Amino acid sequence: MIICKECGFASNRLQWTHFKYNCSGRFKNGKEYQLEYPGELLVDPSLSKKTAVTLDNLKKKYGDIEGDIKWQEYKNKQAYSNSFEYKKNKLGWSEDQFTEYNKSRAVTLKNMIAAHGEIDGIEKWGEYCDRQRYTNTKNYFIEKYGNVVGTNKYLEVNKQKASNNPKLLAEKLSITVDQAVDLICSRSSLRYNSNVEKEFIKLVESQLGPLDHSSLKSPFGKWCHDLDKYVVYDIQHKDCIIEFNGDYWHANPAFYSDKDTIRGRPVYDIWNAELKKINLAKDLGYRVLVVWESNYNADKFKTVKEVIKWILNEQ
Repeated sequence: MIICKECGFASNRLQWTHFKYNCSGRFKNGKEYQLEYPGELLVDPSLSKKTAVTLDNLKKKYGDIEGDIKWQEYKNKQAYSNSFEYKKNKLGWSEDQFTEYNKSRAVTLKNMIAAHGEIDGIEKWGEYCDRQRYTNTKNYFIEKYGNVVGTNKYLEVNKQKASNNPKLLAEKLSITVDQAVDLICSRSSLRYNSNVEKEFIKLVESQLGPLDHSSLKSPFGKWCHDLDKYVVYDIQHKDCIIEFNGDYWHANPAFYSDKDTIRGRPVYDIWNAELKKINLAKDLGYRVLVVWESNYNADKFKTVKEVIKWILNEQ
């Protein structure tokens, strides 16, 4: 049983009808209630577990075959409903609103504390980190799928990781690490480009002509020994490297401090990795320019004009 913090009503589930008709009248639904009482549950955990849409619950209800089909349908529906395309069409969200939404629901220490309080939040954060580490182990796969299937899935996942490691790929194909990086960078699934980044690159290209390399076409990447991985740059043209950094994903110093975390990753760690990436480009003889998303959005055409002048080395 859970107890409504507003009026004291006890139930297994606090539905919108309770808030609208039986409670104090301050809230129309559970979302408004949780804004006032962060971290408070709307459904009893035991009931939530019993009625949750899981593969096991669907198989129990519909059988193995139909249950598996419904599970795949559910996952596809959830994936689409969490996409920017859906939020834009359904709710009219901008990309900034979508980013803020993802930022607020990300599993971070800061969000855990906001939802559960400092003591419980820190504890839940530790449990989450331990669970994430365990899901990358062989024991996890065996526990979830059984010895034979679990072992095969574990090997398959690690094989896929290896195929994106330039060192291992170079050894496998008898090519250089640089050639392996180029091969990996040519794969379309290499990275995600936001719509605003795509717009920026296309605007630069419309003013300058075809670029030597961009993250949209023929990506340019190099092996970074300091990070022990390959890195991809947004634009490489002649002796220039341009990085278009999203304020959230790259932790714009104008909005974040070194005490913040983003999706569980300390901001100072993000900055350190970015610095190593930039230093690599400079060591290779490139001039480097970083363009922040918020600066671009403030005046797009002025930003692009300044970028073109910088590429052409005009004072």
